Amino acid sequence: MNFHVLTLFPQMIEQTVNTSITGRAVKNEKISLQTVNIRDFADNKHMRVDDYPYGGGAGMVMQPEPVYRAYESVKSHSLAAAQGKRPRCIYLTPQGKVFNQTMAEEFALEEELIFLCGHYEGIDERVLEEIVTDYVSIGDYVLTGGELAACVMIDAISRFVPGVLNNEESSQFESMQDNLLEYPHYTRPEIWHEKQVPQVLLKGDHDKIQSWRLEQSMKRTRERRPDLLAQNRPVTVAYFSPTEGTRKAAELLAMGLTQNPRYLDLTRRKFRKQIRRFQEQELLVAAAPVYGGQLPRLEEGLFTNLRGNHTPCVLMAAYGNRHYDDTLAQMKEILTSRGFVCIGAIAPIIPHIYSEKLGAGRPNEQDREVFRRFSVLIKRRIQDAEDKGFVEVSVPGNPKPEPKAMKPVEKHFIRESCTNCQACVQKCPVNAISRETLEISPEKCMSCMRCVKVCKANAREFDASQVRQYLESNYSVPREIEYF
Repeated sequence: MNFHVLTLFPQMIEQTVNTSITGRAVKNEKISLQTVNIRDFADNKHMRVDDYPYGGGAGMVMQPEPVYRAYESVKSHSLAAAQGKRPRCIYLTPQGKVFNQTMAEEFALEEELIFLCGHYEGIDERVLEEIVTDYVSIGDYVLTGGELAACVMIDAISRFVPGVLNNEESSQFESMQDNLLEYPHYTRPEIWHEKQVPQVLLKGDHDKIQSWRLEQSMKRTRERRPDLLAQNRPVTVAYFSPTEGTRKAAELLAMGLTQNPRYLDLTRRKFRKQIRRFQEQELLVAAAPVYGGQLPRLEEGLFTNLRGNHTPCVLMAAYGNRHYDDTLAQMKEILTSRGFVCIGAIAPIIPHIYSEKLGAGRPNEQDREVFRRFSVLIKRRIQDAEDKGFVEVSVPGNPKPEPKAMKPVEKHFIRESCTNCQACVQKCPVNAISRETLEISPEKCMSCMRCVKVCKANAREFDASQVRQYLESNYSVPREIEYF
């Protein structure tokens, strides 16, 4: 990340940014800082860059030409200009949109940012109209200039730049991620001024500690920032994932949306039979694998037990590098008819269950970056909905396609290796395996290969050589993630 700051006081910026975590990041070349003194572009010997305002009034106004020249000196050598684009230029002003955590994440996705720091009574409006892309405020109060505000933003944005923090999760999982204040922190000594550290933190039960911290965050936010609590949106990830590839992709997305995701495993039959209701203030992530270009066909219908109340939802169709075809459209049709509003959809590539080559190593680092961008986009859409309401996205495909005949896959049961643990029976998503004989019912089996995945005795195998050969001959070129 390259930060460029146009200012009358370069030392204010340099002394602040080159200190502490951001200073270390500059030293380690995770971020770079260039300050540009606007006075250097004055056209008079006194290096004056301000003048009296037209129409009268108190104070002075910064002239447009020195500001424009300073901007051009950066723009001409910018990464954006090399790509034929306009660099993102942020003007720090109380008249801008109030800076928040989602904006910090969004700005961190850029390769470079230009900050324009005003002073005196402000800057001539004409140059602002020509160069500024974003008007941002750090609060409803007035500062002497934009320098301190620029430093605040650089610090907050830098925390989301990979490698800036020692623990990358620190930027992702902190107090403002879910519009909650952070829980109380304690360190040694265990007793101080007759005040004891809460016992739950001393016993090492991480699940209970996590629950306590969430409870404390909610309590503290309710007491100190009830306005934030109104923006808190619990996230539930409902997924169908027989071989766990979809689940892992869904977890990656959830990590970018919340630090406290709830999971609903619809691979388990009993959870598909239970009606689950969601409120408008929640967010649902619905994730499923793609089978033959379509949503897996189950007797009770996948996602049909979910009920929304104008609840926003995000769709995920994970596939093994061929194509997702109609899956997103099917998911949208099902969930929209049950009270959800589809505000986003993504189709990531995961390992194919019939091929070790297709989707191998996916999601990879490039995919993770796409997930990161997509999660920021979803959070931005949620914020925008506070004023405009949710906007439903369009997805490609046929929402009601004719069922496809899947290519047969030969399955083998090695009885002598079986320990009769019944794992395959219990975990089969469609109840296709007999508890007594352990044989598979061809009429029920959907060839998801979960039985092979969960069999620790390696008593179950399958032969998908014909399907694999066809897929690898036609779909070996790695596809990119698509999102909407």
